[in-house]
Amino acid sequence: MFTNWLTYCRIAEELDAQLRGARIEDVFTQQKNELVIDIDTAMGPRALVFSTLPRMASLQVKDDFARARRNSLDLLPDLAGDQITGVAIADSDRIIRFSLGSGRSLYALLFPVRANLLLYDGESLVDSYKQYDIAADALRQAYDAITSPPAADELRTVISSEGNTLRSVLRAVRPWLSGRFADELCHRSGLDVESFAASLTADGIDHLHRTLTAMLEEADSGVSHVYLDEQRPVVFSLVRMTHLTDLQEERFGSALEGVGYFLRRHFSGGDFTLTRDRVRKTVQREAERVDRILSKLTPPEQLRRQADEYEKFGNLLMIHLYDMPEQPGRMTVPDIFVDPRLVVTIPLKPRTTVLENAQMYFGKAQNTRASVDYVIERSAAMERRRKRLSEFLAAIDAAESTHELKDLFKENTALMDDLGLTAKGEKNENPFPFRRFVVEGGFEVWAGKNSANNDLLTVRHSRPNDLWFHARGVGGSHVVIKVGSAAGAPSKEAIRQAASIAAYYSKHRNAKRVPVAYTEKKYVRKPRGAAPGSVMVDREKVIMVDPCLPEGAKDED
Repeated sequence: MFTNWLTYCRIAEELDAQLRGARIEDVFTQQKNELVIDIDTAMGPRALVFSTLPRMASLQVKDDFARARRNSLDLLPDLAGDQITGVAIADSDRIIRFSLGSGRSLYALLFPVRANLLLYDGESLVDSYKQYDIAADALRQAYDAITSPPAADELRTVISSEGNTLRSVLRAVRPWLSGRFADELCHRSGLDVESFAASLTADGIDHLHRTLTAMLEEADSGVSHVYLDEQRPVVFSLVRMTHLTDLQEERFGSALEGVGYFLRRHFSGGDFTLTRDRVRKTVQREAERVDRILSKLTPPEQLRRQADEYEKFGNLLMIHLYDMPEQPGRMTVPDIFVDPRLVVTIPLKPRTTVLENAQMYFGKAQNTRASVDYVIERSAAMERRRKRLSEFLAAIDAAESTHELKDLFKENTALMDDLGLTAKGEKNENPFPFRRFVVEGGFEVWAGKNSANNDLLTVRHSRPNDLWFHARGVGGSHVVIKVGSAAGAPSKEAIRQAASIAAYYSKHRNAKRVPVAYTEKKYVRKPRGAAPGSVMVDREKVIMVDPCLPEGAKDED
């Protein structure tokens, strides 16, 4: 629950009580991913410390923070002298707003990745800690969040309409009803969190609702809990975790105190397992991506057979150059290269001559043969990478101490950089900014994550001959097949899979059939002054698809 919205809600309430009326003295940073705001409060000098560490974004108040004499950099100079008039959290997002006496607002984006601090003057961005921000629309939310439980009727409605596990249903009711909180709620209710929600009786739903209400009242009490495994902090919670009987419990008088203790213990050397698991997860995710690429590369033998077939079609059409197809779209001729008594049906491109179709097949044969060397080289490169990742995973699992991990990471600096696990690898903020998938033929597909990210993908990271997709008539991700990422041209199935990804990451995700427009990227342009994510498209085709992701791919939302 450390990065749960419910925890951040309590922290916002405590910050409001402590910092309302405080005056900002200066803002600086003296270590990576940490911003410090010196504040003069009624209780004396304090430091508001904002950490943007991936998956550990936090706000802490410290009364004994000393600024270093060296390697300290002043930031956000416009904040000096302003006054904090209130602190509140967005109703449905991990965004804490600091209202200022000048009428401006300071937003702490406590996202799992790309956490940031933004200073806004009305609708305009004045300054930011990191070199990225989010659309102003995302900040226009209600900031009067309360944590009252959902009504029992709402719980019944969602449970009856969801054919899913109890864990999934609770998350659908409220996103913060997840993780350890959901585990504890079901434990106290005598339920299996992985059981099907639809099996709950009316009495069971009422009991679940009463338990949830009691837990939220407990979370409002001001007490927080940290659970340790051999002195290593593993769980932070606003309620007692009665199902974690094998862990040591420490109790604190506020959420800020508990979070501070959790972070101190985490960074005091007891994070060996967390560090190992974090690196292992990243390496394993890359290994799975490599496996998907290898599984979808067309084997060289199959490419050679395809090339031979294309060449045979071309030669047969040249022999029957002046014959008329018996029906549009195909021609059936004797297969003289195998047995003249047999016939072969050759697909024809509509509205083109027999000669033009023969030339097309000769061209496809040539291109397919040229692809064989590419596939062999790419397969070899992926096999080498898979072997290296496998060896690295084995070494990570064999490490028994933080010292051994550090030595291992040092020996594999280049790989760590490549995976974005080092300071050098993090220079791009996110080593890879888009959702990434692999479709038939081994082609990579990239999908944007928001309007600004869509622009980045389409305008800066797509080549003219890449295929560009977007769900027709609704908001959604820009999706691009990177044509140069595999041999030959994307097949109809690869195009269908990419279109399904575009439909999945659109507002029609829950529809059965979705029209998706696609074209080459060179026919997509962004007019001057257009809103983020808005483009003009020429020569588009439309395909009807079911919204889904490729087999084995995971939803990156």
